[in-house]
Amino acid sequence: MKTTLRTELIERRNGLQQEQREFFNQLIFERAHKTRAFQLARTIHVYRNLPSEVATMPFLEYAWATGKRVVVPCVDSSQPSGMVHVRVSNSTLWRQGALGISEPETWDASDVVDPASLDATSCILVPLLGFDTRCHRLGYGKGLYDRFLASTVGAISIGLAYELQRVDGVLPTDVHDAQLHAVVTNERTYQP
Repeated sequence: MKTTLRTELIERRNGLQQEQREFFNQLIFERAHKTRAFQLARTIHVYRNLPSEVATMPFLEYAWATGKRVVVPCVDSSQPSGMVHVRVSNSTLWRQGALGISEPETWDASDVVDPASLDATSCILVPLLGFDTRCHRLGYGKGLYDRFLASTVGAISIGLAYELQRVDGVLPTDVHDAQLHAVVTNERTYQP
């Protein structure tokens, strides 16, 4: 069922026209960056988006401008979790990573952030394919974010999505599926 749902949700999201997507991205940014969790956070963990996902560069730029520490995930198959988390700045140079997602060109050990250090002073912006009104998330099926969110300590997780990614009813979930603290769309903010 999840596989069929993923295919349907990708088609929905890919069906957005570029000008509509840009408008929705602006609405989502305006709503999400004003949340209490984002405003009070000292650290922002934010994914770099695929072309069809909600744009996240405005969140990075705003966080840098307001003095927050910014961390991005990078796919790394040598890690048990499948990801490494790297501190970035406005001077970071980017390259296309393993899944076609922008990652820092280089980083050293001092830039790597332990997920366990992401606590109640941290806000994590999470990508998703689908969600329900209880903030259950349907991801891409690799479990990267479920493992990552389970390893943080009290960080607030906010999914970013277009309203058309909302699923009627309750998403099918497994024990390991992480429930988000909120999902922000172009129309509203959902909380469990």
